[in-house]
Amino acid sequence: AGRYDEATHLLLRRTVGQIAAARPDWVEPSSTARELAALPALPDAARSAFRIIAERVERSLFALRQLGREDWDAARAAYAEFALQRLPGRSA
Repeated sequence: AGRYDEATHLLLRRTVGQIAAARPDWVEPSSTARELAALPALPDAARSAFRIIAERVERSLFALRQLGREDWDAARAAYAEFALQRLPGRSA
């Protein structure tokens, strides 16, 4: 339907949810996407994929630039890559 901004934001929320599920101690209610993208404990590939999604959402929300199909395709591919990564589990 061309609602790329909303769809990309949903991918970001799901990605943050995956991080929080694996490591709730990493995600605070005040955590920003930039802070999460810089987590040194995230595997490099997961961090890179997360950053691709977060940058597009940031552009949409804060720079007020509408996202296009290319942005959605990049975010969707990054989400697929992120989903393949094994996030370190919470230590007991």
